[in-house]
Formats: sequence, C-alpha cells, structure tokens
Amino acid sequence: MNTGIGAMLRRILAIGRIETLFICGDRATLGLILVVPALQIALFGYAVNFNPRDVPIAIARPAAEPQSALSVAIDETGYFRVVADGLANGAAEQQVRSRRALIGVELGELSAGDDAWSPAVSSPRLIVDASEPSAVRPAMLALQSAWLRHALPATGVDFVPAVRIDWLYNPDGRTAWSLVPGLAGVVVMISALLLGALTLVRERERGTWEALLVTPVRPGEALLGKLAPYVVLGVLQAAVVVALGHVLFDVPVRGSVALLLAASALFAAAHLTLGFALSALAETQVQAVQAAVLFYLPSMVLSGFMFPFEGMPRWARALGEALPLTHFVRIARGVLLRGAGGAEIAAELTPVLLFLMVATVLAFAAYRRRLD
Repeated sequence: MNTGIGAMLRRILAIGRIETLFICGDRATLGLILVVPALQIALFGYAVNFNPRDVPIAIARPAAEPQSALSVAIDETGYFRVVADGLANGAAEQQVRSRRALIGVELGELSAGDDAWSPAVSSPRLIVDASEPSAVRPAMLALQSAWLRHALPATGVDFVPAVRIDWLYNPDGRTAWSLVPGLAGVVVMISALLLGALTLVRERERGTWEALLVTPVRPGEALLGKLAPYVVLGVLQAAVVVALGHVLFDVPVRGSVALLLAASALFAAAHLTLGFALSALAETQVQAVQAAVLFYLPSMVLSGFMFPFEGMPRWARALGEALPLTHFVRIARGVLLRGAGGAEIAAELTPVLLFLMVATVLAFAAYRRRLD
C-alpha cells in the first residue's frame, strides 16, 4: 500500500467524495439540515424580543382617568395593555393574584381628580407577578421612569414620592426560580421526543419490529407497550429536576407536586406520540432525530421559557399557544411559585390534551402508511 502523504490525501478525498454523494442523494436529511438553521434565524429575528408588549395591567382608583400622569405614562411606554381601570381598592391586587394581570396599581383612597403623587395623598402601591421576571421587570422600570417624569412637574421637584412595590411569588427576582420550573418541561420534552423518534426507526433498522407484528400483539398494543415506560421515565425526570431545584436553589414548592407530576405524564405522552409519528415518517435514525430537533428548538423559543412571551408578536404568540411546552411552563411555575390549583392546571392541560390527540392521529396515519 502506498503510504505517502499524496496517497493518503487521495484516499481521504475519495472517501469524502463518496460521503458527499451520499449526503446529496439523501434529500430528506439535506432538507432538514438546511431548514433547521433557516427556521432558527427566522424565529430569533422576527419572534424574539426582549422588550415586552401587551403586559396586562390593572388599576384601582375611584375612576378611570385617561389624562392622568399614570395613564399617560402607561401609554408612553408602549409595554402595557390596561385590562381594568377604575377598580375598587384592593381589586387590582386581586387581578394579579388571579392571573388576569401581571401588574396591579393601587392608588389608595383618592378623590376623583386627585394626583396620586401629591404629598397629601398616601403613597401608591404596585403589585407585580414576579414569577415571570423577564416580562415584568423591564416594563416596571419603564413605567416608573415615565410616571415620575410626568408626575414631578405637577408636584414640584423637591418632592420625591415613595412607591411601594410588592413583588409576588419571587420577591428577590431569582433567575433560578423562573428557569427551574420551565427546565423540567424542556428536559422531559427533549427526552420524550428523541426516545419516541428513535423507537420505530431503530426497531425497523434492526428488523425486530416486523417480528413483533407477526405475534398476536396488535399494533396499537405494541405502541402503547413501547411508549408507556418512557412516560414513567418522563415523570421521574420532572421529579428529579424539581427536587434538585428545591435543594440546590431553594425553589419553593407551594402547590401540589402530585398534580405537577400528573401534568408531566400527559406532557411526556404528547411528545412521545409525536416522536413516534416522526419515527414512522423517517427512513433513518438521523432523519428522525433531526425532525425532533426541528420541533423542540422552536418550542423552546416560543414557549416563554427562554424569552418573554409578552415580547413576541401576535403570530408568534399564536404559534406558542399551540405548543405543549408553553402550557407546561405555566403549569410548573404556577404550581411551584404560586401554588396553583386544579382548575388553573386543567385549563392549561386542555391544549396539551388536544395536541396529544392530533399527534395520535398523525402517528397512526404515518404508521399505516409505513405498513402499506
């Protein structure tokens, strides 16, 4: 054998040429390789925005006053959407606690036309849902700055108003408290998608799936038997993430862990089923994995886990509402940080259940096509 450098380079180039021809001939893999970065660029360029928009805010005061310093400041920031104004004293805080608003403004017992920043009036109070700090903190800073700018000319520069801000659920603004609940969903999603995507295509490459089908076991029974253990693993993964977050970062557990784990089971089943559908459509394990990546990367971007959901344009939020991770992040943050109950969890689980039903139909359709 020729051992010279020139011969070695020729052999390397020959192998590289063969591999290049193989890649070019595999159109499905090549398409996924090109689609994934293109999709990511589009999502990060058009959907991601660190400046929140349409943050729901509620105001408790005797009457709605569009020309007051507060109303002008809210409009000027461009960050807020007023969901209620002129509420009774204490009602704005209740709006925040019931998740109808992320920020509540309590102006105290004012008379109509009084300025909330007058030295003769008790200090206003802001109530903030800090379970989603990436959305509310930039908006709060902008509101404080604009409010002061419009209020001080009317009160005199020597007056420095005191504002009481109550940061609910995450008063210290700990990043870990916001990330750990969502991270439980991300870990389960990625694992379930990849495990589901490899299930059928791996068995088909080994030649063991067809052998299983010739037994009395029906295809649906085989599918459930294959995926059920992975649902249990998904629940265990969620439990481990929550436990480590509680031990290492003092993430509170204010709600029912059993409800959260039950939600994680449905969440894992939805992604396992989708992964199985991708596996039935794919020709190789590489294609199945790439298709899974094509789904879970946008899920992480559009779910509110990494970037503020309120900062996205409406079309991106509409897509995000269709993704199970969006709702699981809300469930996990609600259970751990706010002590959310069964009614709130059930409302967020409804879209996940619908996604599971659609994924199941897609999985069986893809599987029957594969058998044909």
